[in-house]
Amino acid sequence: MSENCDQGHRFETLRKEFVDESQRTEQVARKLIDDLTAISGYAEIMVMRGGPEQTLSEFGKILDRAKKSMLMLEDCIANLQEVGRRYS
Repeated sequence: MSENCDQGHRFETLRKEFVDESQRTEQVARKLIDDLTAISGYAEIMVMRGGPEQTLSEFGKILDRAKKSMLMLEDCIANLQEVGRRYS
């Protein structure tokens, strides 16, 4: 009986660690989205200001990659939230 109790305690400890780590990961992902939003905003401003075609193209690439990365991070956050709900 004591072994079952120890296993139950270990399982509960691991579950809590997992939920805590998924919450920390979600916070990091949100911070990255914030940073990418700032980068995207800067790139948009630079595109609106105009300039040499090559420069505009480079800022367009930055903007595109930042937006794609934000979408991926938002998907990760949604998945982490679902896992968190499942194991909370």
